[in-house]
Amino acid sequence: MSRSPREIILRPLFTEKSSTRLQYEGTDAGGRRLEALRERGVESRPKYTFEVAPDANKIEIRKAFESMFEGQRVTSVRTMNVPGKKKRMGRTVGRRPHWKKAIIEVADGMVDPLEGA
Repeated sequence: MSRSPREIILRPLFTEKSSTRLQYEGTDAGGRRLEALRERGVESRPKYTFEVAPDANKIEIRKAFESMFEGQRVTSVRTMNVPGKKKRMGRTVGRRPHWKKAIIEVADGMVDPLEGA
C-alpha cells in the first residue's frame, strides 16, 4: 500500500538551527566556518527540516520529497525520533506526543518548503 507524500511529510520545521542550515555563507549548523570547509573541498548544500510520519523510513521520505518538489534531487536523508516532553497541569503530569524529524539535503538549488507543504 502506497501513501501520498502529504501523509509522509507532515510539515516543515522552522527553527534557528534549521535556518542556518540553509545558508551558503557564514557557518554551518556545527559552527564551523564554511570558507574553511570549501578550502578542503567540502561543498555546502542546503538542508531542509521536516516533521514526518513516525513510521516513515528514509526511502519513503526521499521519494515523497522528490515528488512534492519536482526537479529536486535528494543527496541524503537523516532521521531522528524526538521524545515527547513531560508537562504538568496542576497536580497531574501529562506528556506531549513523540514525533519524528527528517533533515533532507538537496543536491542543488533552493526550495521553498511552504510551497510543497
